[in-house]
Amino acid sequence: MTLNEYAAERKLLLHERLKAGLEPHEGEFDAAIFREAKAKGEPQLGVTRYEPRAILLEFIYPDPGGAAIILTVRLDPPERIVFLPVPPWVVETIWQGDIDGSYHFESHARALLREYESCLAETANAGRFGPRAATHRE
Repeated sequence: MTLNEYAAERKLLLHERLKAGLEPHEGEFDAAIFREAKAKGEPQLGVTRYEPRAILLEFIYPDPGGAAIILTVRLDPPERIVFLPVPPWVVETIWQGDIDGSYHFESHARALLREYESCLAETANAGRFGPRAATHRE
């Protein structure tokens, strides 16, 4: 399971509990903020942030008459999280926007690196030269 799949699964499970008015069943959170947020109604999904040893899931409790409350649930991931930067030679081919990288579990990052390294073999790499079909984004 990739990091994004893992985080999405945990986030949806926690969201269902929060919508039912229940406390998160895993992770760390501020109980006082939860009590205050619970009084505001149902939560909406917020952002997911990563740290090397934590997944931070945010749930937003909107308040039409005031400020929204954000409940952050801090989860311990099953393994260290690493950030894979885009190699500099890739960034040079990008014309629009900034390309930064992505977050992955360390084991998945190492597998991606092994896969990428295999494309450097002479026969595999030779196919990367010459004309290429145009690509586009939708």
